[in-house]
Amino acid sequence: MAERLKLTNPVHERPRGAWNSVATELFGCQTRFVQGERWTHRIIEKGDGPPLFMYHGVGGYAEPYARVLPSLARDFRVIAADAIYHGKSSKEPWDPSQRVALMAEGYVDLLHALGYEKAHFEGESMGAAMGVEIGMRFPETVDSLILNGFGRVATDRKEFKTQPFKGNLLELSQKAVLDPTYENIRNRLWWLVHDNDSIDDEAIRLRQRVWSDPEVKPALMRTFGLSGVDPRTVAPAPWSEREVREQWRVKNSLVLYGEFNPERGPDYGEYCADIIGAKFYEFKAVGHWPMWEAPDEYVEVLRSFLLNL
Repeated sequence: MAERLKLTNPVHERPRGAWNSVATELFGCQTRFVQGERWTHRIIEKGDGPPLFMYHGVGGYAEPYARVLPSLARDFRVIAADAIYHGKSSKEPWDPSQRVALMAEGYVDLLHALGYEKAHFEGESMGAAMGVEIGMRFPETVDSLILNGFGRVATDRKEFKTQPFKGNLLELSQKAVLDPTYENIRNRLWWLVHDNDSIDDEAIRLRQRVWSDPEVKPALMRTFGLSGVDPRTVAPAPWSEREVREQWRVKNSLVLYGEFNPERGPDYGEYCADIIGAKFYEFKAVGHWPMWEAPDEYVEVLRSFLLNL
């Protein structure tokens, strides 16, 4: 099985009440738009070290990295980006059968627009799917890959631990996009975490604001199959285990998983880490959003991995 990552320093997670608002946490960070050769990208950035790009999950935006970005910026130039089709980044061209591939190309477009040939890449959920695509198609553009919630690989092993049911993500997303009430948005965000109390009023109202935006909502409608083709019928085929084992060329990789990740659990993540020769780390007592539920641990995990390559 995959080698387990060992932390360099002990973690003393601050109590939840010690975390400030997203705006306060991001004080001193720069939010700006970067024009690439193909797309416009919205980013939040801070730091002067080696570049570390961070990409969110489906329907998301850069702000959920607020609790970890400033601390990571002590060692890296952290660039948290809205993926194309998301937030305030470009929304065209739309091709549901190639959307993951195009988002991976979006990373390369942003990377080069910022003057880099390669960088560290961290992706959560959909962002991790982007990371797999990058690892398979653009390995020369990364110094390392951190895949938070591995995806996009059809493994030879079919049975994995069944996780506690938290509702159907697509159905929760569709309901919240069509009617972004406080309750619908809250229920969608609850899917992401183990402890529902970690989703505060600000997180709910921020997503309400984003998902109600007249520029963002049409893209969400397409993403979640509410204006045309059902995304499940045209979803790009995942890479096979054989393809990944034969073609993976990224030397430094890390797979992260929450103990209570909904749907497939940490045993899937650890199995996939073995496929790509990556290290593996499991966050205890968290769900799909460890960077939100356990931010101090998340920072230490990334530092322990990246600073010891």
